[in-house]
Amino acid sequence: MRIITLGTGAGRPTLRRASSATGLEYQGHTFLFDCGEGTQIQLMKTPFHWGKLQAIFISHLHGDHVNGLPGLLGTLSLSDRQEPLTVFGPVGLKKLLQVHQDCQTLGLRFELTIHEIETPQSLMQNGDYEIDTLPLDHVIPCWGYRFRESPLPGRFDAAKAQAAGIPPGPLRAELVAGRDITMPDGRSFASSDFVGPRRSGRSFVHCLDTKPCEAAVTLARDTDLLLYEATFCGEGGERAHEWGHSTARDGAEIAKAAGVGELVLTHISQRYGDPRELLSEAETVFPKVRVASDLDIFEVRHRETPEE
Repeated sequence: MRIITLGTGAGRPTLRRASSATGLEYQGHTFLFDCGEGTQIQLMKTPFHWGKLQAIFISHLHGDHVNGLPGLLGTLSLSDRQEPLTVFGPVGLKKLLQVHQDCQTLGLRFELTIHEIETPQSLMQNGDYEIDTLPLDHVIPCWGYRFRESPLPGRFDAAKAQAAGIPPGPLRAELVAGRDITMPDGRSFASSDFVGPRRSGRSFVHCLDTKPCEAAVTLARDTDLLLYEATFCGEGGERAHEWGHSTARDGAEIAKAAGVGELVLTHISQRYGDPRELLSEAETVFPKVRVASDLDIFEVRHRETPEE
């Protein structure tokens, strides 16, 4: 499970930073969060299987987050995509794409479903993961997204199994699956003797664009990796909030309040050529933070997993 920051700029794209877009890869499938200009080109530069795109999640309808969507959909169609695709986003997304189709600037060869979000809800759910959403505090309707992996099995104590004489193979697999076993010699063992309690799955939260708000803290609560906007540094805080944005320090305070595992800052204004200014500001509040560049890849690790 990993993310790639396809575009990390705020507002207009530049040669240094493309417009907002982030890919999430999970079990060979890709999910896209926001789709600024040129996102399909950025995807082509990645190792992700972007042809296996499962769903797209648009935070809001400002151009730097959505203007690349018609182009990406057209590219998928020209690439002979056959599988249906769902795009989630705020009210108005259907009308935006319908204009392109009515003007015949967007022709699709696959089934496209547009799900307009009006209330907090679970958007996708299966046995492996759930994706839900909460409204953020921007100048227009804007949604944050949380991807949560389903709970994981408890850790298997291989050394204890070895000491008990349980050989590697089907019997151990039964224990890991939660089933008790009986050995050929008649001894019986309970799965709970060798497998620890179930663990929470990994999680990722996408919060762009927003000023600090309680919904961001709620959405990010105990998440493993929080992707949060840092359009400004501290000296621009008042202006940032007026425009519905956050500073690097704001992002760090959200991460601290929510108890996240790692913070990645993105949506960087072109005024900040050197990200160390943003990093230094955030580190004073929350030390486990990185400032993203285009095409950076971040592993989403469970907080119990040691750093590699």
